[in-house]
Amino acid sequence: MKICPTCKRSYADDLSFCLEDGAHLSAAYAPNQAPDQEKTAILPGGIRPTEESLSGRPTASEGSTPAYSYRAPGFAEKRDGKVWVIVGSGVAIVIVAFIALAGWLVWKASNKSDAESSQAASKSPNQNRRDTTAPVTASNDDWNRQSQTPETPNLEWLNGVWIGDAYQTDTKTRWAVRLTVRDETYSIDYPDIPCKGTWKLIEKNSQSASFTEVITRGLDQCENKSHVMVEKVSASEISCRYAHAGNRAVIATVTLARKD
Repeated sequence: MKICPTCKRSYADDLSFCLEDGAHLSAAYAPNQAPDQEKTAILPGGIRPTEESLSGRPTASEGSTPAYSYRAPGFAEKRDGKVWVIVGSGVAIVIVAFIALAGWLVWKASNKSDAESSQAASKSPNQNRRDTTAPVTASNDDWNRQSQTPETPNLEWLNGVWIGDAYQTDTKTRWAVRLTVRDETYSIDYPDIPCKGTWKLIEKNSQSASFTEVITRGLDQCENKSHVMVEKVSASEISCRYAHAGNRAVIATVTLARKD
């Protein structure tokens, strides 16, 4: 005979589990014999019947493979390895981007410096000409003297005595003009007004010259410091144009003929 330690029901020896509560059956013992507590002790809650035990399926026992298993520890290690690969890739990308940016800034600064050097060279044609045409044996001082002393225009064509009648457009009047040029001295005389003075040279070239007229007699009759432009017409004629001081608008013209 076997007995259920939980519900105390008796079963035949060919049964191993209680049909009422599924507890493991134990051998019967005499009424006056105390049960072996260690052998008949049952965990709290007892053994509950399951679908597997009722259907005759074998249950897991000590030493058998359980119906479930924990995830292998190797999975966590693999995950940590992937995290480090991702972090390392991000750091490498940042370093490459920084190197590329630094290279681009250096390249841009170099191009800017080259452009400024080219502009400086284009703005100093005298320096370029010195480097390409100056003789090797010539010193810098010799070249500077040559470049700073261009050929001086000759005004010998203006030497002599010139006479003519001028016409003034704003007053619609005519007046006689007599110009005398000797040794770079320019004397002007207007006998009809009368006024006298000198011309002070402003600039000149081989075919023309400009002057400021300074009246020394007859200031109440003639405008002082008028601007006069003289051009060579031929060996015996010159043309003069007058303008007010500070204004280049022509107010009078005259063609003078050489008399001496």
